[in-house]
Amino acid sequence: MGEAGADGNEPTIAIAFVPAGTIYLTTKDPPVELTVQTSPPGQFPIRFALSGIDANTGIDGAADAVLDASDIVTDADGVGHVNLYAPSKPASFNVLASSPSAGNNLFYQGVKVDATGMTTLSVRPSYVGNRSISKWTASVKAGVSCSDLSGNPPPDGDHPVSEVPDVPLVLKQVPVGVNLAVTVRAGHYIGGCANVPALSEGDGNQVLVYASDRALNLSATNLTLSMGASDAHPAFDKLLQSSVTLAESALLGGAKTDLGALLDDMREASSNVDRDAFDAARLENDWEGALASTYGKGGARRMRDPALRWLSAGLAALNAPNALIGRLSPLGVGVTFVPSSVGPASPSDAGFTGFFVAKKWSADSNDIVQLSMELNWEPSRLVTALAIAPARAEFPDADSVERALALSVDCAQVGQVLMTAGASPGIAAFASCDEVCTVSACESAVAAAWNRAQQSTGAEIDTLDFTATAKAQVGDDARATALSGSWVGELSTNNGTAQVSGALSAK
Repeated sequence: MGEAGADGNEPTIAIAFVPAGTIYLTTKDPPVELTVQTSPPGQFPIRFALSGIDANTGIDGAADAVLDASDIVTDADGVGHVNLYAPSKPASFNVLASSPSAGNNLFYQGVKVDATGMTTLSVRPSYVGNRSISKWTASVKAGVSCSDLSGNPPPDGDHPVSEVPDVPLVLKQVPVGVNLAVTVRAGHYIGGCANVPALSEGDGNQVLVYASDRALNLSATNLTLSMGASDAHPAFDKLLQSSVTLAESALLGGAKTDLGALLDDMREASSNVDRDAFDAARLENDWEGALASTYGKGGARRMRDPALRWLSAGLAALNAPNALIGRLSPLGVGVTFVPSSVGPASPSDAGFTGFFVAKKWSADSNDIVQLSMELNWEPSRLVTALAIAPARAEFPDADSVERALALSVDCAQVGQVLMTAGASPGIAAFASCDEVCTVSACESAVAAAWNRAQQSTGAEIDTLDFTATAKAQVGDDARATALSGSWVGELSTNNGTAQVSGALSAK
């Protein structure tokens, strides 16, 4: 469409926009190519400009619309092109074309740019906490305020955008003309929200959103906990040693020497009908003297010496950071602890019950966790269970302390001695009990003696009341994924109390 204004020079060409008429754009449209055609065709210089006043309405400006060129030369067919970049806000204006060859005539194409109803928003999180952040996520909800959203972080809005820290979070397709709630989060363990008044179309919209830690999600925390009395505590060791002494003494039963106890238990391992024959052979052949002669001075403590060595050495397992291992699992607002190992032993062998309920399970705003609990066990069961590792160190083929003790006593040699000094030498030690039977009776006797050691403290219960403080590592949903800290407690036994402490960790 053209408009002429004579200046006394006769124009030689006319210019037309192809296609003619007003073109319609939106503020977010990509560049549009405008085409002009001269008449007659030929190579002519063309100048373009934007008219800030609509020729039809006389209102609205071209805003920040721009052309990629102001001067071109048409080709031999009289055709030329220029690219128009739409403004960032609604506008109505004209694109003007002129040429010296057209005189003072101006030719125009109307442009109307409508609103998209959308804009962009740059979001910057502000966080002063201590949790590590690998990625921020921002989103927006239209027509609501932060008070309408629940949780920290609140649920994501439409079209969330994620970036590593310090990289701008730019939300696109943000509605204009309506109040907004803008959310940010790191995983689901840090979050924040800011209310933003209705925005207008255009660039430069931005908001700062303050973010804070989500409370540690202890109700979703499952951890394998390890702890031990890794600090030196002589009084603690002394109380445990008293249980060792009881277990050692229990090996004797009612006897005065280990050999006497061994023979007493061998009698009990025999059938009822053979016990009189056993007693007779023992007395007539002086079995205790025969065994004492074979073993020499060590015979009197044939069982107690190795047992005491293993019992005492086994206590060292409690000084390791992983002396006690078990599972922490949520129970309502609290937590339970189910032991899985006590040093080298199973919890049941060590006299522990199936599970323990914590007295306190909490976390503060710095992700410091506090755990208070009372553990209890049968003291003689604990010390005898811990003896397995030292026993197997001396007898690797033994699968139990009883078996290691039988090998240390040397039941094979006991069988040979009693067969030689038996009721029927070389044939039977007593009644019809041959060497195989005698060795088996010896092994059963050692097992019976060790069982007395295991039960030596009877119904006594030792109690460890402790409190642990640990720093938590935090996972995506704010659960604790690891703990590192220490604990302090008091051991209570029938013989007194002792302070004890050590390291604690969980993962």
